[in-house]
Amino acid sequence: MKIRELARLIEGMVEGNDDIEIKGLSGIEKAKSGDLTFAIDEDKLAGAEKSAASCILTNTTTRKSSKALIRVTNPKLSFLIIYNTFNAPKDRGSFIHPMATVSDSAHVGKTVWIGPNVSIEEGVNIGDHVIIESNSVVKKNCEIGSFCHIYPNVTLYENTKLQKNVTLHSGAVIGSDGFGYVKDKGKIYKFPQLGKVIIEDDVEIGSNTTIDRGSLSDTVIGAGTKIDNLCQIAHNVRIGKNALIAAQCGISGSTVIGDNVTMGGQAGIVDNVTIGDNVTIGAKSAVIGSVKSDEIVWGVPARPIAQTKRQMAVLSWLTKNFRKEGGRLGKG
Repeated sequence: MKIRELARLIEGMVEGNDDIEIKGLSGIEKAKSGDLTFAIDEDKLAGAEKSAASCILTNTTTRKSSKALIRVTNPKLSFLIIYNTFNAPKDRGSFIHPMATVSDSAHVGKTVWIGPNVSIEEGVNIGDHVIIESNSVVKKNCEIGSFCHIYPNVTLYENTKLQKNVTLHSGAVIGSDGFGYVKDKGKIYKFPQLGKVIIEDDVEIGSNTTIDRGSLSDTVIGAGTKIDNLCQIAHNVRIGKNALIAAQCGISGSTVIGDNVTMGGQAGIVDNVTIGDNVTIGAKSAVIGSVKSDEIVWGVPARPIAQTKRQMAVLSWLTKNFRKEGGRLGKG
C-alpha cells in the first residue's frame, strides 16, 4: 500500500512523499527499504531516520524529518491497525484431517479446519471459519462460534460455549469442574458442578489458563477480555467486558468483576467479592474485599494505592532511622 493509502486507513496526516509503496512493518533496528516503522519521541525519531525505513509513523508533536512521516495521535494503535491490515488471517479452507474424530451428530460449519488427533464429540456445534488445531478435545454439546481459533492441546469440557472470534492458546482448559466441596463428619463431599462456561465475542485466553464451569450458575467471560497465560478462573466468576488479566492471576469462586478492569501479574482475588468498573489491581496484590469502581489498589492486602505507598514510606523511614538495642527499638 502507498503511504497515502495507509494514512487514510488510520486517519493520519502525511509529511513528505506520499507515493512510496510500503511493503512491510518493522522495528527501527531491523527496518529496510519499503518498511514502515514508528517513533514516539525525538530519540526514537533520530534512530528511525538513520534506518533504511521508507516511512515513520509518529505523533503530532515530533519535529519535521527528512523521511516521509505519517502523524497520528496514537502511533502504537495506528501501527497495530496497519499490522492487522497487512497480516489479515487467511482462510485455511475446509479440511478435516483423516486422524481427527468427528461425531456424526456434530454440526460443522463452512470453511472449518480440523487438525490431526482432534476429537469432536456428540452434539457439538461449530460455526463457520473455525480452526481447531492438533490434539484438541471438544466434548459433548459444546458450541463454537464463527472465526474462533483453537490452538493445539486445548480441552473444552461439556456444554462450553464460545461466541464469535474467540482465541484459545495451547493447553487452555475450559469448563472443568470447579473446586467446590463440603465437609461433614470427617469426610469431604464434592458439590455438584451444574453450570457451564460462556466466553463472549473477541476474547483471547492464554496458554495453560484454566476456567472452571459454574456450580449452579455459569462462569462468564465478557466480550473483548484478554486473559494471559497460567491464570485460574474459578467457578461462577463473572468477568465484564474488555478486562486485561496478566499472567498467573487467580480469581476465586463467585467473584464478579466489572468492565475495563486490569489485573497485574500474580494478583489474586478472594471469593464472593465484587470488583467495580475501571479498577486497576497492581501486580502480586491480594484482594480480600470488594473494590469500588475507578479505584487503583495494590499490596498485600490490597488497599488504595496512595495508602499503600504511605505505609511503605513509613516502613522505609523506620528501617532507616531506628536500630535495635537490647531487644528495644532505639533511634539510630
